[in-house]
Amino acid sequence: MLESWRLTYPGTDIAFGPAVTGLPISAAPEYGPTDITVDDQNGARSDGVILGQDFRHGTTITFELHAIGATREEAAALATAFMTAWRGDAIRSTPGTVAELRAPSGRSALGRPRRAALDETLARHGKYAITVDFVTIDDVWYGDVESIEVPIALSQSGGLVGPLKSPLVSRGSSTRQNAFVVGGTLPTWPTITMNGSILNPVVTVAGRFRYAAATSLKYDENLRIDSRRGTVLRNGSQLAALTRSSDLIEDALLDPGAYTLTLSGSSTTGNPTAEIAWRPAFPTP
Repeated sequence: MLESWRLTYPGTDIAFGPAVTGLPISAAPEYGPTDITVDDQNGARSDGVILGQDFRHGTTITFELHAIGATREEAAALATAFMTAWRGDAIRSTPGTVAELRAPSGRSALGRPRRAALDETLARHGKYAITVDFVTIDDVWYGDVESIEVPIALSQSGGLVGPLKSPLVSRGSSTRQNAFVVGGTLPTWPTITMNGSILNPVVTVAGRFRYAAATSLKYDENLRIDSRRGTVLRNGSQLAALTRSSDLIEDALLDPGAYTLTLSGSSTTGNPTAEIAWRPAFPTP
């Protein structure tokens, strides 16, 4: 049996494609051209074109399918459920929020369900024709989320010297469980999270970026850097800032390859960690 396509976002998970779903695809998906912005300029008083920077944007995927039931009522119920999901009511009012369109291969495109058209010509025969568009935020297909977590550890240059007094303070950088490999064939945007309790946390991916925050995080607090959106949030909602010595957030874009992640800072209690999460990226579904 052909595996399903799936549209998912908070509160919604609907499958379509194979006949068993009641929503079979009637034609192969149509992948529109990628929108590209270019900075090309014609030469001044000369032949030819000066090629500038190219910026690749999203595309539109079009599906033609049917809602098929044993009766008109059954087909109508399937069509109603699908058209309701395709409205994207839970996400379309919030800028930046996306749905995930998962292909039978297991790779996903990120974007929004948009145009939806319903044809009732064959409704009396238990069939509704549906045409829908999914608009993507880029021309990339993503694998499942992968991540590693790095604990803070005592610096090898120091240690504990008696007599010990409370509170005990661990200062240094992590030295274990910090290697990771980014797969795929295209660069991908990671999300970096610093979890407390920790004072003045610094997270580094050697050779790529260093992000520092002049702040104190309690045991139940975190600082999250979303490199795709270019945001830094404290506890998921409060805007936060990195130090001026930090690299630019867009420097976090990771090419496929091997890296190391390091967390440093000061901690008196708890188990501070840093986590980096990413999705392997590909040009095709």
